[in-house]
Amino acid sequence: MTQHSLTAVDPGAFAASGTVIVIPARNEQVYIADCLDSLFAQATPRRAGIVICVNNTTDDTAAIALDRARSRRWPLIVIQADLAKGGVGQARRLGHRVALRAAPHASVLLSTDADCRPAPRWQAEMEMTLRRAPAVLGRIEVAAQELAGFPGQFLRRQHIENDFAELAMEFERLMDPAGPNGIGLNTAGGANLGFRRATYLHVGGYRAMPSGEDRDIIARVRQAGLRPIRADRAVVVASMRLIGRAPGGMADQILARSGCGDSSVDSALVPFEAMVAQHLGRQTPSLPMTLSRAMQDLPLLRDCVEGLRGLSCIHSRRRHLAALLQNPLEMESGCGTEDADDSWN
Repeated sequence: MTQHSLTAVDPGAFAASGTVIVIPARNEQVYIADCLDSLFAQATPRRAGIVICVNNTTDDTAAIALDRARSRRWPLIVIQADLAKGGVGQARRLGHRVALRAAPHASVLLSTDADCRPAPRWQAEMEMTLRRAPAVLGRIEVAAQELAGFPGQFLRRQHIENDFAELAMEFERLMDPAGPNGIGLNTAGGANLGFRRATYLHVGGYRAMPSGEDRDIIARVRQAGLRPIRADRAVVVASMRLIGRAPGGMADQILARSGCGDSSVDSALVPFEAMVAQHLGRQTPSLPMTLSRAMQDLPLLRDCVEGLRGLSCIHSRRRHLAALLQNPLEMESGCGTEDADDSWN
């Protein structure tokens, strides 16, 4: 079992909390005060208990968080732990375990990150959505002022990926048996997730993973026959920092897009042919999804989505996809990989 210590501010109020927010934090002294101030300023009469899992940290994150909470008499628990393995997944898991024990009547479990600033109505929107859904994926936006300072090459790459991701999301929602209320792509981010207490316990909670724990738990929610939904009005603003805490996280992706040559894209995205095949129960070669491949497949995906929009049911949409696979010419693109690579520079 992981060795850890707890320090609580107003434990009695924490025990009475109906909503608990869990935040993993590793060397976050630069960001933690802004994150907490955003949570303290939520437009809701219900104060949420906050658990901060300060793990493998050498700075003043814990002290800053405790000082901030004491000045506001805010129900907050700081966990200080050295985790041998598991990374952010283990930190989220430990934070939720403590939250469940310390707030036995809390029915809502929310998650964000220490370098994020939740919008004023974030908590209220997440709570409202969880009244009709077992789990909810909030919206994660990047800090606009920070983004504007990035080089043009990065912004061009980001634009290509965003175009592909938006169309891929619409494609998946059009093909989702849950209809327009389905989440489409599993783009879950621990910076903005929420669960009913019963849902979290039913699927076994976060797993101790170095990264990807957020998409893993949402995949298990869906595998359990439950239907998470999105809450696009529940917004957190995330930092665009280049030195991250989780391997394969946002900071690593930003660095990859800032370099020369091709780079990977969000792991939720797959080549167009694989998107079509998986909805027909067919196997395709496992090919890496890169920005050049996204550029190559973008016209095909756009045409396909336009065709699917005009069809009224999922059965007719599957027939449309089957016709695409039967005609290989329809699956080919006029944009080659080498030409796509040249456009990065």
